[in-house]
Amino acid sequence: MKSSRILILFAGLLAFLVWGCASNQPPVDMGDQAADTSNAQDQAEIDQLFDIINQNETPQQEESGSEDEVLQLLGIKKDQKEQGTVEQQPTGTSDDQLKNEIETLEQQLADKEAEIAQLRSSVQEKDQVLNQLESKPPAASSSSTPTITGNYKQDYQAALQEYYNRNYKTAIKLFEELLAIDSSNSLADNCRYWIGESYYGLGNYNQAIIEFTKVFSFAKSNKMADAQLKIGLCYLRLGDRARAAEEFQRLINDYPDSEYVDKARAFLAKIQ
Repeated sequence: MKSSRILILFAGLLAFLVWGCASNQPPVDMGDQAADTSNAQDQAEIDQLFDIINQNETPQQEESGSEDEVLQLLGIKKDQKEQGTVEQQPTGTSDDQLKNEIETLEQQLADKEAEIAQLRSSVQEKDQVLNQLESKPPAASSSSTPTITGNYKQDYQAALQEYYNRNYKTAIKLFEELLAIDSSNSLADNCRYWIGESYYGLGNYNQAIIEFTKVFSFAKSNKMADAQLKIGLCYLRLGDRARAAEEFQRLINDYPDSEYVDKARAFLAKIQ
């Protein structure tokens, strides 16, 4: 507002000066006295305009000087004040970044707590299952030892199944019980033969030879050739090649029609 007034005053002053200069030319029809009077009036008006201009500029200068004095008392230079004003930046961005970091950490903590809770639940479930298993009585074994029922043929099959399952000791026990019940049964020689096979499976070759030899005490046994072959194999397992060769040769001589003759010859060819 003050600047506009100053400009207007300057414009008026310039216009007045131009007009004054033009009026200073000595007119043809006027006298010297009139010219002097006009010049005095012009000078008075110019002085009045400069007074107005000085009055408009003085408050601004006084205000600026007063502000400089306050800054000097505070120990602050004017350029430092202006620099601090320019460099001061809003802290909103830094606060938002810190807030985001806090939220991220809180979320990570919540995830860890959920994971721990899940692990605890899993452990508790496993403990419950373990406690239940420990409190239950042991289930009856499906492979419990069978007993003799009194049916010779069925009991023989049950004992033979134990042999096939490689439960050799159980098979020996059952076959022995059947022989104790009825040693004259048509299956008695088979019981004795399978007792020999069970000892052979256990690696007790000497006892197996004894059991196989007992098969020959059954006059009409259909297991004689089988027992003869196994006797030769027992000696071969024991490292007695000479005795094994004798037993294989006996099989060939005594049971020429046996299905095991070819096997006996094959063993003889290897050990001789």
